[in-house]
Amino acid sequence: MAKRSVCFVGDELMLGLRDPEGFGWPQRLTRAERDHGHAIVNYVLGVEGDTTRDVARRWRAEAEVRLAGLPAAALVFCFGVNDQASDAGGVRVALPDSLYAAEAMVADAASWRAAFWVGPPPVLASGILQAGRQGQSLIYDPVRVRGLSQGFAAAAARCGVPYLDLCGVLGERYARALAQGNGVVPAADGQAAIADAVGAWKPWRDWLDKNTAPNLYFA
Repeated sequence: MAKRSVCFVGDELMLGLRDPEGFGWPQRLTRAERDHGHAIVNYVLGVEGDTTRDVARRWRAEAEVRLAGLPAAALVFCFGVNDQASDAGGVRVALPDSLYAAEAMVADAASWRAAFWVGPPPVLASGILQAGRQGQSLIYDPVRVRGLSQGFAAAAARCGVPYLDLCGVLGERYARALAQGNGVVPAADGQAAIADAVGAWKPWRDWLDKNTAPNLYFA
């Protein structure tokens, strides 16, 4: 039996805030993999409202507590939507700053553990308002989010880390779930759509299936 431990690191899109079951996409992905015989221990390290810079400040300490000494462990990153939100002061994190912080963080992670980079999912439309961490209104722009994802893809290539462009693979199913949510955080089926996309992603499958024995840990 090969037990695998995975830290999912990111923002509120991991937390299932608009899912009645309280399941974000990492929990749904883990449940599906367990159902298929994989023994996974998952740690969801998502924080509502976090930007790339916020994630970069905390990820290492949080992951080390959970993964230190474990031979079969990985980090799955998904962040960035909040970078490109704007408030009265403008865009929260300028694009060059997002790219610099993200590349440095993921390169560091990849030198320590298996690392996977899942890009920010699309938002429904510009002009959507959501309460920020300090109670301010934030405006999310789909064009900026897609541009950030393209920049992240290039950064991932430089790091040699596999990158999943959610803006490119999520379609009408996710758009419907966004409409049922708040346009930024989707309803439950949107979380399921992300889980399905990651679950079908070849780099994830290759890592998970390598040297995997039947699931006895969760029997």
